[in-house]
Amino acid sequence: MAVPSNKLKVHIVRAEGLQHMNHLTGDHPYVACEIKRADGEVETRADTKPVTGGDTLNPVWDETLELESWQPGETLQFTIYDKGLVGSKTEGKALLPSEFFHPHGFQGMLAIIGLPDAKLSVEVQVVGAQDGEQTPEQYPPAVSQRLGVSILQAHGLNNMTHFTGDSPYIICEVKHLDPASKMTRVETASVTDGDTSNPFWGETHIVEPWCEGEPLQFTVCESVASKKEGKAELPSKLFFPHGYAGFVAIDGSPQAILHIIVRPLGPAVGDGASLKTNQVKVSQTKGKHCCW
Repeated sequence: MAVPSNKLKVHIVRAEGLQHMNHLTGDHPYVACEIKRADGEVETRADTKPVTGGDTLNPVWDETLELESWQPGETLQFTIYDKGLVGSKTEGKALLPSEFFHPHGFQGMLAIIGLPDAKLSVEVQVVGAQDGEQTPEQYPPAVSQRLGVSILQAHGLNNMTHFTGDSPYIICEVKHLDPASKMTRVETASVTDGDTSNPFWGETHIVEPWCEGEPLQFTVCESVASKKEGKAELPSKLFFPHGYAGFVAIDGSPQAILHIIVRPLGPAVGDGASLKTNQVKVSQTKGKHCCW
């Protein structure tokens, strides 16, 4: 029996941190979105229009593309090109595996391979191929779950204490739908040295109990001054059931983002009376990767 194909709606929002490619004619960046088959072949592609004015190193497209004949398991590949007089140059690529947007969609930032500090903001929605309606989401009964939450690094934080230096840390809290629920939260250690405007934690915590539909809230705090720098919220649909890996914008700091990974780990083992906060510390010098 043939696997049914679907249509994808891909909203290319903006990019940040691109590099100059054409010093004579100016940069004209555009994005090509392609469906990458299981065998590595690329068959379906759609392109945005080039950005020709304004800040072309941080271009805004705000353009929605439609790609036909996508099947579960097939990766989306985003390639950023710079359009020149006689052709286009490749600036970098980003990949979005199927499990991050099927069936519940994706909204977030992707790291651009080849450009260390560049990011691409996209939204992906799976649409039924026959009737054009969004694929209905099938939710299991609401039960308490465990989450693995990796808090990797923040970028672009503000200086909060100019005399003693900053010591930022992150609070991750489950925003329970039931107001009578006990608080569920974990904290990272404070970063006290190095680049505290771009602090690296590399910590993984087990968070429970969590129920489907409950968002996660990340609060950036400064331990010395006891100040809150900003917050970021990750809706449940972006990480359940397939997990989430990417950046979330920090409200209150226009250029600040937080790099996180969230993975559902199955039913909670207890009633949540005692919160597990098992930690896995990731070494920055050995690469910013989390192992499960």
